[in-house]
Amino acid sequence: MLKISQTSHESFQRYLKMKKKPQEHEEKLWRKVYKHASFLRFIPGILLVWVWNSLSMNNCHKGSDIDLFIIARKNRLWTVRVFTTLYFSLLWLRKTWNNHAGKFCLSFFITEDALSFKNIAIKNDIYLYFWILYMKPIINKDNTYNRFIKENKKWCNFSQYQDIFESNLSYIQYTGVPYKERFFHLYQDIPEGIFKSLFLSWTKKSFQKLWKPFWVIISDDMLKFHNKDRREEIRDIFYSSFEEKY
Repeated sequence: MLKISQTSHESFQRYLKMKKKPQEHEEKLWRKVYKHASFLRFIPGILLVWVWNSLSMNNCHKGSDIDLFIIARKNRLWTVRVFTTLYFSLLWLRKTWNNHAGKFCLSFFITEDALSFKNIAIKNDIYLYFWILYMKPIINKDNTYNRFIKENKKWCNFSQYQDIFESNLSYIQYTGVPYKERFFHLYQDIPEGIFKSLFLSWTKKSFQKLWKPFWVIISDDMLKFHNKDRREEIRDIFYSSFEEKY
């Protein structure tokens, strides 16, 4: 079981230059998050929307984007991805290769059948550990937040950080399932099949053009597009030099 000591935790906070409170430019990004969360909650199939990475850890700069991690209902992965991507693309708010600042990065989707991150963890995966610890849920349906944390506590020892998980709950703005979503859910198998058939082959072709990077995952329950996943790099730097320094 992966366990991170309090000393390592404090060292990691210094390493990432994490601030205790969000600064003005980060508060501006949070206002943008909540503004659009009010619309995301109506996308059929969405169970949980997290803010994670730099914004959730209070280490943004003025050129930072907003990383969203989204959990969909079983067999609703492509419906959620297509609607979410379409929404932010139409508003010109989706992150692109040359436009990052204040845009939304939509690079990680899973279903409720893939709540455990154990299978994507590397050895001594300190960054993944803190990804989970500091992710801020803004939309939470069907108690998915607690289900996710429960699954990952099976392989990560978070016992000393229960207060952080409890504070994360204060970020939740929307719960429950809107009536329109319940109605649409009855007919959603059809669009899910259409979206998957249309976009799966295109996504795999894009994956092959990137020379199949190890950290890109395309499966029935996970779409992870971090072709420059830095977890190995951060782990090696942290354990070889930074932690020793402190």
